[in-house]
Amino acid sequence: MTMTTSPAASPTATLVVPNFNHAHYLPESLGSIVRQTRAPDRVIIIDDCSTDHSIEVISRFLADRPSWQLIRHEKNQGVVRGQNEALAIADTDWIGFLGADDALHPRYLERAMAHAADHPDAGLIVACCEIIGPNGASGRRMLRPMMLPAALSTMLTPADVGRILRVGDNYFSGTTSLYRRGALQALGGFDVKLGSFSDAFLARRLALTFGCYFIAEILGYWRIHGQNYSTATATDPRSLDAKLKEIGALITDSGLFPDNYAALFARRNRFGAVRMVLGSETAPSAKAERAAALLDGTSFDRHLLQSRLRLGAGGRLAALAWVTLRTRPMSLTRLVAQRRARRAIVSATPGYRAP
Repeated sequence: MTMTTSPAASPTATLVVPNFNHAHYLPESLGSIVRQTRAPDRVIIIDDCSTDHSIEVISRFLADRPSWQLIRHEKNQGVVRGQNEALAIADTDWIGFLGADDALHPRYLERAMAHAADHPDAGLIVACCEIIGPNGASGRRMLRPMMLPAALSTMLTPADVGRILRVGDNYFSGTTSLYRRGALQALGGFDVKLGSFSDAFLARRLALTFGCYFIAEILGYWRIHGQNYSTATATDPRSLDAKLKEIGALITDSGLFPDNYAALFARRNRFGAVRMVLGSETAPSAKAERAAALLDGTSFDRHLLQSRLRLGAGGRLAALAWVTLRTRPMSLTRLVAQRRARRAIVSATPGYRAP
């Protein structure tokens, strides 16, 4: 698809914050928007019928900020419908979606919008993010994406994207993705049927259609606390099986993706789901049971994982090594070769500190 956008001297941006019962984290997520060195032109907060004190927290942020808007749902509609609702009413050139439990680096919009001005035809601008825990910074700093699309900041053409998808995946963190609104609309917005996979699938379609700009900097913080919308879906075996089957058909029918990408996508998502399960605070037997189901595996997988997980931290690493061999999610050669680049990105940005 060809879609030309006239360069704009000052492109505009909307940040959207879907929220459901995340009052505890809203001061950090909304506060990170307030602290942007380049303020968003518009902020839309969509509260999906929260039952905690979210509205009280949001109301404090809305005071004296006329460019901020709250949309309240009387019935819970889900994240994806809220995203499409915001897309329909936003009137800016670019739009981003920040989880109510996540946060942005102060220079996120400044850096992203500078590249948006230089690359107005890109489908999206995407940066690295750092994983944080329920209470803030984790003990060990973890960069995402695990495998970088490039060692340095660069524009990636659709052909480039097709090439890198063959060796790795998950390059497009929702926390630090800024979408060109016209491109999103041209592809029909977010597919409600795909649930938590909708943004990941759409980001790949955008990148394969219009290209994307990758910023090799940590510009956001993705909080993992066990109740994330995407985590809950990804680690449910029946739900994951159904979504992978549905997305596999869409990948095959689209004609955009590299050959055999549907199978790659499935293996990589099974690996990611199992990795989350192995890191959870549950009994070894429960971890092994769920991990084997996510792998669509056999009793052999279950018994092997359970025997490893009973050995503690070293056993968990052994279990993860087995899952990696079992699913072959990425090019390990490329991953090792990027070690220095990943370390440079992490060391260039101080660790997360909650305000």
